[in-house]
Amino acid sequence: MQNLAILDLPGPEFLNVFGLVVIGVLAAVYLCIRLADRTDRRPPPPVPQNPDAMEVAFLQGGVNQVIRTLIYDLAQRGFVALAPEDHVIPTENQPQPGDLNAMETLLLEAAQAKPKAHALFEDRSLRRPLLEQLAPIRAKLAAEDLIKPQSVKIWRRRAQIGGTLIIVGVALAKIVVEWSKGPANLAYLIFLAAASVAALFALAYVMTRTHASRRGHAYLEAMRLAYGGRLKEAVAHIGSPGPEARAFHGAALFLIGLYGFSPLKGTTEAMFAETFSRSSQSQGANCGMSCSGSCGDGGANGGGD
Repeated sequence: MQNLAILDLPGPEFLNVFGLVVIGVLAAVYLCIRLADRTDRRPPPPVPQNPDAMEVAFLQGGVNQVIRTLIYDLAQRGFVALAPEDHVIPTENQPQPGDLNAMETLLLEAAQAKPKAHALFEDRSLRRPLLEQLAPIRAKLAAEDLIKPQSVKIWRRRAQIGGTLIIVGVALAKIVVEWSKGPANLAYLIFLAAASVAALFALAYVMTRTHASRRGHAYLEAMRLAYGGRLKEAVAHIGSPGPEARAFHGAALFLIGLYGFSPLKGTTEAMFAETFSRSSQSQGANCGMSCSGSCGDGGANGGGD
């Protein structure tokens, strides 16, 4: 190893070279993951006239977005309500036979324990049966190349392993060379190597945390553009007297799955945006501690789900 010129460079000069190695590795990881998804070679499907709310929600944000959409729907129908400290609680209204489908029933049952919103996202006993119910939707989206292909997950793992080996290998080689010359302070190199590996995993996580493929993202963007006017009309109805107050109920529920709760900010239903924004931040903090790509709904082709 001492015959390698870069390993004999003085500390500052070696760190410059090491930085270039890290940049090269991160660029290679980016390209590997990006090129693994070539679904955008086909144009997105036509925008549907009547999108399915659960299909849109799952493509937009996986199981988490499905949970948000279902909770909003149950609240609009009077079966659950938001309580202080971000709790979701059942109301006194009881659904009649046939009022709820299987997924709505699962959410209403989960609400009986009066959990906090973020706890619903983390409840694996809820997520598993929801995923089972969503299996036909997931299969349909995958058949249309709207969900990240399995190749993205495979290349993400290869890139993570290969990139880590390169970064750690170069750092260890320099450490061995320096220690062969006598005791040396290599704390900064060790820190830089650890930070570089963390950055590598963070990059891989960010690139694969959504369910939608590149074709799927184009499809969602086309729907957002197509239904922007309908969204404005629906938001304008919120808080108005009569049935129009339930702007996102029924056929319009897909707008919540597509746009999330952000359009509700500044309306009488802003508490949904605030509550679930805090719950997402809480879950995001937990994901950030591991950055494994399997937290929440992250990961190619469903990640941890």
